[in-house]
Amino acid sequence: MIVDGFTGLDEGTPAGDAAWTAALSRWRTAHPGEDDRGEILRLVALTDVLGRYNRLRPRSAEEQQARAARDQALVEVETCWQALHSAQAWLAAHHNYVLAVDAAKTAIGAWRERALAATEIPFIWDAPSRKAAYDRLIADGHPEVEPLDAGNPAAEADRLLAELEQAEARRAGLVAKTVAIAVRIGAV
Repeated sequence: MIVDGFTGLDEGTPAGDAAWTAALSRWRTAHPGEDDRGEILRLVALTDVLGRYNRLRPRSAEEQQARAARDQALVEVETCWQALHSAQAWLAAHHNYVLAVDAAKTAIGAWRERALAATEIPFIWDAPSRKAAYDRLIADGHPEVEPLDAGNPAAEADRLLAELEQAEARRAGLVAKTVAIAVRIGAV
C-alpha cells in the first residue's frame, strides 16, 4: 500500500528519498514560512506505521490461513479416528487416520512458522502521531491489521504437537489390542 507516495519499505532508496522530497515540498508550498518540524514528525510516524503495516499485513494473513489449515487438520484427525469405529475396510480407514495425523503435524509446524513471523513485527502506539497515522490508513479504507496475539506461538505449537502425539500413542495401544484380537481369531 502507498500513502502520500510512501510505502514505509523504501527508506534510504531513491524512491523513498523522492517520496520524502515530494511530500515536504507539497507541505512547504501549502504552508509557506511555517515551521516544518511537526510535518516531519508526522511523516516519520507515517513511514514507520506504513512499513510495519506493509510487512505485518501479509504475515498476518498467512498466519490466519495456516491457523485455519492447522485447525482443519486436527479436526480431520478426529474424524478419521471416529471413522475407525464402524469401518468395513478397517485397515484403509486406519491408514487414513495415520495420514491425517501426519498432515496435522505438518500443519502445526507450518502454523508455527507463520505465527512466529507475524509476531516479529510489533505496532508501537507510544506516540499520538503513530496512532494518527494508523487511524488514517483505516479511514482510507485499508483493512485493520493487528499484531498476532497468540501468546507464545512456539509453546502453543509444542503443546498441540504433544497433545497430538499423546493421543496418537494412546490410540496406537488400542489399535494394537484390536489387531492382536483379529490375529488371534484369524480375521487377518
